[in-house]
Amino acid sequence: MINKWSKLLPIILALTLVLAGCGSKGNQGTANETSSGAKPGKDVTLTFWHHYSTASPEEKTLKEVLIPKFEQENPGVKVNPVAFTWEDLHKKLQISGSAGDLPDVARLDIIWVPEFQKSGLLQELDAFEDFDEIAGSLLEGPLSTAKVGDHYYGLPLNTNTKVLFWNKEMLSQSGVEQAPATAEQFFEALGKIKSKYAKSWGFGEPALQGWNVLPWIWSNGGDVLSPDFTTAEGYLNSPASVDILTKLKDAYNAGQISGFKPGDVAVTEGHASGSYAMMAEGPWAVAQFQSQFPDFDVEMASFPAGSAGSIQVLGGEDIGIFSKDKQEESWKFVKFMVSEAAQIEMGKIGQIPVNLASMENADVKAIDYYPPFLEQLKTAKARPPVSAWPQIDGVINDAMSKIFMTDADVKTELDAAVSAIDALLKE
Repeated sequence: MINKWSKLLPIILALTLVLAGCGSKGNQGTANETSSGAKPGKDVTLTFWHHYSTASPEEKTLKEVLIPKFEQENPGVKVNPVAFTWEDLHKKLQISGSAGDLPDVARLDIIWVPEFQKSGLLQELDAFEDFDEIAGSLLEGPLSTAKVGDHYYGLPLNTNTKVLFWNKEMLSQSGVEQAPATAEQFFEALGKIKSKYAKSWGFGEPALQGWNVLPWIWSNGGDVLSPDFTTAEGYLNSPASVDILTKLKDAYNAGQISGFKPGDVAVTEGHASGSYAMMAEGPWAVAQFQSQFPDFDVEMASFPAGSAGSIQVLGGEDIGIFSKDKQEESWKFVKFMVSEAAQIEMGKIGQIPVNLASMENADVKAIDYYPPFLEQLKTAKARPPVSAWPQIDGVINDAMSKIFMTDADVKTELDAAVSAIDALLKE
């Protein structure tokens, strides 16, 4: 199935080019002075916090390929990479921001940029003389995620979205010959799969945050905030939102959806082993399958369309500078990470590049599983670019936990979430 996409890749890659929308006091390294006044023989050590996956080749490529190459090209500058999970990195940055013990550079979820910019922690990158040159080498859509107001507080590292992964054998054995193209077909398939595989689930969902539930709401014609991002009233609790969440809750209660409770089978691994017939994940999942489950037959399709279409969430990461006293060295590392060479290396292991030249590289073009994601990116939607989003996301997670794991009424919980979100927007 995957190979048939390779012929479409050059066309879809070209289409993505028009897409328009993730200084440290305690980590001073071995240097006592910045690059402008560094003494010969004194190494400057940059601390780089990131959430590259340790389950796929991402972290290994960073540590064994990219950082050694950067250090070779920049004598006297060392990089100390520190890995976190996505959630732990966000919390660590929040806590360290208050304590004044930040990294020099960090990989950021695109939705974190407004939050840390508002806190005054991120440095303006467009203050560097060659910013425009570097920015001009990157995809416009992902680049826009790093802009807050009139300035850029990061550069894009990669872009992504999610597609539907489906186990062809499990669906076929259940009487479903194709991936469900619509939400209606999706819910019908869940029932058939459960009838055939009583101990498995039709769909695996690893969490209940905005990243996970917004595609369902958006595709069904609902939303989380108003177009001007000033209120959730009439949007998160709209009939369209209530409708799709009720259907998902009914499927969960019927034992057709799982994956987000403590102790549940991990979704990506579970999909490869037959616990979940379908899941929605990004290109990193393919890299993980290739690394850990090389014999698994990967099948992908567009996310099931609702009344508003097939709308997935726009994801990706930006790279930002926190350091105030090692800015020149930090900027060198940022530029390296978005360079053609670095982007090609990460592109080869599942990180969709944002560097224009790297997308024309033969090795990147040869990756035959990118096209479904590039096609889905055409309709992908960004989460609201508000500084309160991390708190709003927490409210959504709490509301969804009550909706799915208790007898709580869907509309009642959404109304309560709307009140909490509107209060956050007013702060």
